[in-house]
Amino acid sequence: MTKRSYSLTAQLGALFAVVAVMVFSAVGFYLYQALAIQLQDRDDADLVERMLQIRHLLEETASAGSIRLEPHRFLDAVDVSRGLLLVIQAKDGQVLAQNTTERSFARSTAEIAAGSTPSPADTRAQALANGARLRVLNAAGRIGASDEVVHVALARTAHERLAVLGEYRLKVWAAAIAGAVLTAALGYLLVYRGLSKVRALAAQAQQVTAHNLTIRLHAQTAPAELRLLADSFNAVLDRLQSSFSNLSQFADDLAHDLRTPLNNLMVQTEVVFSQPRDSEEYQNLLSSNYEEFGRLARMVESMLFLARADHDQITVGTELLDVKRELEMVAEYFDGVMSDANIALEINAVGEVWADAHLLRRAVNNLVANAVRYTPSGGVISLTAAQVADGVTISVTNPGAGIEPAHLPRLFDRFYRSDPSRSAKSSSAGLGLAIVKSIMALHGGAASVTSERHGLTRFSLWFPSRRP
Repeated sequence: MTKRSYSLTAQLGALFAVVAVMVFSAVGFYLYQALAIQLQDRDDADLVERMLQIRHLLEETASAGSIRLEPHRFLDAVDVSRGLLLVIQAKDGQVLAQNTTERSFARSTAEIAAGSTPSPADTRAQALANGARLRVLNAAGRIGASDEVVHVALARTAHERLAVLGEYRLKVWAAAIAGAVLTAALGYLLVYRGLSKVRALAAQAQQVTAHNLTIRLHAQTAPAELRLLADSFNAVLDRLQSSFSNLSQFADDLAHDLRTPLNNLMVQTEVVFSQPRDSEEYQNLLSSNYEEFGRLARMVESMLFLARADHDQITVGTELLDVKRELEMVAEYFDGVMSDANIALEINAVGEVWADAHLLRRAVNNLVANAVRYTPSGGVISLTAAQVADGVTISVTNPGAGIEPAHLPRLFDRFYRSDPSRSAKSSSAGLGLAIVKSIMALHGGAASVTSERHGLTRFSLWFPSRRP
């Protein structure tokens, strides 16, 4: 079972809703607590105010008996419907006036002396047996101008305050839920609009195909957070377009180079088979076909070498070699060819090089073969090797017509020829320099070329001084 994936817009909208609930709840809880404290302070202040009012009434009363005869004067000072409870008792505990049968709160807290003024800090909390909660203030009151003192117990139930807080709590929850829904909706819309740039980039990316690699994302119009991603994607497209172009060119060049020997084989064979021939003509056909097959075999072998080199499937067994000895072995191999072409070869080499002997000779062979091909009769090819600070440089220099500067950057590309007119008659498939480049990459080195028009052309191979 695959896990369902939600859109980023939906996820951010839900996240906004969760954050809104948390924020509204935290603010609501804070306001609820502040309101609860404020209501309690208000009730305590009201108890103190009513206690002072009852004391004032006591000062206008002649005796304790007068309180029993006219309790309404004191009961009118408190409103039982608003949760105010009053009990006035004489010293002996006799009840003089009351508006409730509940007297457990009377004398339940420290009594404030008659000469002391009560304050909200003197109120205390108390819970009744039925679970009701009270705020209680006990104080003594002096009757008239006498020294007779009575006990006044005044309390307020929390019913009214809890009703206000309960209603407020409902409003807070309603506001939190409504705020969360509204925030989620607005957040969803804002995120949806904000991600329109992402959708625009995605639409542009969907237009990129193998036949339309020139399209690029509009990185300049993208948000700053996405600009780096767009630039990176455009860089990938640049590399992909370059690789695709090289691959297409490679396929075209390969088909072109394979077509020439195949056409030669087919045409020559058709001509010979068009009418009976003697054995000598069949022998000439086989000889010519053998040369074309050899050309195809060398091309396929070169292609396989390059493919293995690209995928690191060639083992490089490096060892410390005498560079002069290796160049002399290359010179011996070309001795007959250069004699026929009336070309001389000179060697000026010193030092040692870390390299695979077989691959080193193959790279130099390709350069010398290329030099022989373009060196005029009577010319001299120079093989040199010099120790440099970070390795050894082997150079193959030959005189000739030279190479146009425009061709130099692509000389090591596969199937590339600086003189296409020679491709039909040349035995080269345009892979020799590409093989040289791959061999140098396997050694951690580099290949380079410089050329002067109607002057010297020099191919250089740099091998690092450390074993790769």
